[in-house]
Amino acid sequence: MSSAVAVAEETNELACVLIPTPGLQLLLPNVCIAEIVPWRRIKVAEQGPSWCMGHVGWRGQNVPVIHYAGFEEQAEAMPNSARCLVVMNRARNPQGPAFYALAAVGLPRMLQLAEEDIHNLDMQLGVADVMQVRVGTEAATIPNLGYIEDCLAELPAS
Repeated sequence: MSSAVAVAEETNELACVLIPTPGLQLLLPNVCIAEIVPWRRIKVAEQGPSWCMGHVGWRGQNVPVIHYAGFEEQAEAMPNSARCLVVMNRARNPQGPAFYALAAVGLPRMLQLAEEDIHNLDMQLGVADVMQVRVGTEAATIPNLGYIEDCLAELPAS
């Protein structure tokens, strides 16, 4: 196989990250992620929506921390067993914080995915979901980053 053909085949794949959160896994393109950091002490929000756990200091900024399942009304509280924070780049909404973090209960995994690796699942979507998919043998949720960032833009400044 020539190197030109190999390069063409590689461009059909997308580098993704599978992020374990309570009750589900999130599937995101790698370019959305600024950094994955060990769990840190969070300044808990006194008042606020159930999906916002509070804020954490990251690279000199005060970054809101999201409990993804908190977007659903019957969501469980975030377990104390959270392992890391996935710091996200703002991708959709020009308002609100430039960075935010997703609380993960396990270590995220990188994947190289081609279109044929992802299969749509016909399942009920939550308010912050775009699609439920199967990646190999695992179910995953593709989050609606526009919705999440719209919600973040409505948070009071910290």
